Amino acid sequence: MESAIAAMARDFIPAVPSNLLAFDHTYYLPSPNHVLPPDLSFGLRGSTCAAKVTWRPYLVDLDETTSIKEYASTFRSALRLEHEELMRIYEKYSLFQWPLRKHEDDEKMAVIHIAGAADARPSLQISDVVLLRPVQPLIHFPPTTNDSQRYRLGPVECAIEIESRILSIVRGKRDVPDSVIISFDLNPLQIAALNDGTFMRTYAIRFIPGSAFIERSLTALDWMENLSEFQQEALKTVLFPVTAPIVKPLSPDQKKLPTEGGNISHPKSDIEKPLNELQSSFVRMVRARTLDPCFEMTRPPMILTGPAGTGKTKTLIYAIADVLGLLRHGQQYQKKNRVLVCCPSHAASDVLTRRLSSLLKRSEIFRLYHSSRPASTVPGSILPFTCQLPDSDVFTLPKPSEWTGFRVVICTCMDANVLFRAKITNHAIRTKQLYFQRFIMSVSSGGHPLGVTFGQVTVDDSPFFTHLFIDEAAQATEPEILCPLSCVFDPHLGGRKVEISLIGDPRQLSPRVYASNVADSLGRSIVERILRRPVTCLGGGEESLLGPTDQLNSNASSLTDLIRYYANVDGNQLLSVFLTENYRGHPSFLMIPSALFYYDRLRSVSKLIPDNLAFWCDKLRKVEALSIPTTDLIDSPTASLSGKFSQIHRQTTWPIHFRGVMGKDSVAAADSLANFSGTDSWENFKEAMVVVDIVSTLKNEGVLLTQIGVMTPFRGQVAAIRKHLRARHYYDVNVGTIENYQAVEQDVIILSLTRANKELVHHDVKNRMGVFGQPKQVNVAMTRAENLFIVVGDPNVMWDDLCWRQFLRFCLRNGLWYGCGLKQKPEKCDVSYVSTIDIIDKGKMNSHVVVSTLEKIHRFH
Repeated sequence: MESAIAAMARDFIPAVPSNLLAFDHTYYLPSPNHVLPPDLSFGLRGSTCAAKVTWRPYLVDLDETTSIKEYASTFRSALRLEHEELMRIYEKYSLFQWPLRKHEDDEKMAVIHIAGAADARPSLQISDVVLLRPVQPLIHFPPTTNDSQRYRLGPVECAIEIESRILSIVRGKRDVPDSVIISFDLNPLQIAALNDGTFMRTYAIRFIPGSAFIERSLTALDWMENLSEFQQEALKTVLFPVTAPIVKPLSPDQKKLPTEGGNISHPKSDIEKPLNELQSSFVRMVRARTLDPCFEMTRPPMILTGPAGTGKTKTLIYAIADVLGLLRHGQQYQKKNRVLVCCPSHAASDVLTRRLSSLLKRSEIFRLYHSSRPASTVPGSILPFTCQLPDSDVFTLPKPSEWTGFRVVICTCMDANVLFRAKITNHAIRTKQLYFQRFIMSVSSGGHPLGVTFGQVTVDDSPFFTHLFIDEAAQATEPEILCPLSCVFDPHLGGRKVEISLIGDPRQLSPRVYASNVADSLGRSIVERILRRPVTCLGGGEESLLGPTDQLNSNASSLTDLIRYYANVDGNQLLSVFLTENYRGHPSFLMIPSALFYYDRLRSVSKLIPDNLAFWCDKLRKVEALSIPTTDLIDSPTASLSGKFSQIHRQTTWPIHFRGVMGKDSVAAADSLANFSGTDSWENFKEAMVVVDIVSTLKNEGVLLTQIGVMTPFRGQVAAIRKHLRARHYYDVNVGTIENYQAVEQDVIILSLTRANKELVHHDVKNRMGVFGQPKQVNVAMTRAENLFIVVGDPNVMWDDLCWRQFLRFCLRNGLWYGCGLKQKPEKCDVSYVSTIDIIDKGKMNSHVVVSTLEKIHRFH
């Protein structure tokens, strides 16, 4: 009996008897969830009134504060501003006299066909509210108890409103427009009033953004503000780290990874291939913290960064496997560890579920979904790892007895709120364990009526979740990160603290926001903010983990400083590791991004297959034949200039092509985007036709349409290119915005820059759209191609942009520029070649050319 009670105490989790809570009234209960009913009067106020802020936002510089109160107030204001901006944009999506179609498979669902719905920006989301009002008058007979009175009273007109929810958005194919699938479960009164079995009626349709994001974010902020002063001070080490943690160094034997000795427990999994030195450094960082846990306070997060193709996800999987003791036999000390893995998106969470499934038993992985998630949107391969109500497709939580068997719990950052509401958190579980221990001790000391005696009951000092890993953290807002953080943070003295890891690339796309004044709060990830903080291991000052300076705006650092900086920081202070070895694509794809965005530190270690390279270079020759090379823009060399880079030397084995096009940008036709047109509904007909010709040439040369991806920053250009491709029956070409291609790669990427009017670039920068004045957008666009990268744009507009001017010079000196050149040659000036853009003075960018180390290594002339 005593051993059974002890086992229960060790593994105790939520769903305790309510009388156990009577021992201590200070037991923490989360505040009531924020419920924000749809503001149905918002659209009646008019655009001018709606746009006016009637309250005073409280926004502070998060780089300058360490106050939890100011931090929370800033994000409360930012969330409200963003939600109101979404309300304004959604009002423009309203439809009038729009038909509704019956769903083929479910009578409780309906379909709205809307061109451009899948490309809406902001995107329509699952669980958004849809209000439908029939346009035609409804004839309704008032209910009576006398049939004769029914006809004597006569019919009356009535109005009804149907509140539905978006279940899914399906991109159209061929001649079928995009579809919005909505719930259509009518009550008896609505059924009687509509009497519309044929679905011939038209509706006024209004979309309202769902409030789940802001509700859960506010709940997380409430949790943070309700912490005691001591607990908030402990939380600051996570949110505002300034000191490198002190961790016991690993012994030589502990530093060894299983792949180095050939001892792999799962030879067919993601951990089959060995890690490189930097990847191994992060795994050792996690291992060192795991073997030397902290009991005083939660340490600052470990951060893993690096561009696409450097193996961040592989390293994450490896680190999780090491934490769980899966890499080699004899790691019994790891068996008690349990990991919470979160991502901003369901797609990324599903990817991690699949990759971890090869390492663990099905009963050891739980993929958590909110109950509102339609089961039809969940991949079939993921469903076995979920929990649904019996005889239902509604997602729910497993029984309490099953939780101790889970070694990994995976969910989105927002869905971690489900764990918080269910009190499946480190703080709540530890508290209940202590109450249970006290309960058993009180019963034992008082004497049991049946004569049963109890031995010593101990509570394990390990938290329920020993580790938190957040993948793609650079794409999540800080309130999103707070949701899983509220599940693992436990400031209780004496207990082992959770170890937190953030994985992502802050140099690529940030969280997408639409309110102009929240870009520095909601629009910046916690990864970027933390990496920009000064740390004591560097002696303070302006240096930070992200880099000594802002590479686009400063001339304070030299390449020597950079080398010294990263030698002192990367991995050595148990804070951050920056992956630099790229395993994807041709080395030429990395030359410009490495110099502009990654301090000239990227290395290409991809194994080029000669036959594959020859295949794509042959296709490139066909594309080049569509135009003529440009040779009339050559920078004038000076005495300080190396002649090697002042002349054109065509690189025939670099699969990059720039096509200069002088087109005209215009607002997209209204019918191409229906009500989803907006500030980014620009198109360029001439560029679109060039893109179609290139696609046609590649197809005729044997390239599969599924291998081709077309990217453009504007939804109007997406619709225009897709329309012309479909006219040629090229339905399988993937066409999307740059945001659609985040974390996506294709064999061929064709980028249409679209903008042809210099006067509109300022408008783009102000509205944070396009690819001019948007370094992160440029970085994503340049790193999506696997085998062939083609850019179509107006060089006259590109030349005025810092990043694109360097790309043009790169293409020119390497013989990759075709089509039109500049209308007017730039003024002659001295040119000096540097290895990193950091030493370039912003005011003299016209006089400098950036040449990366990769280009110096791989250039053949």
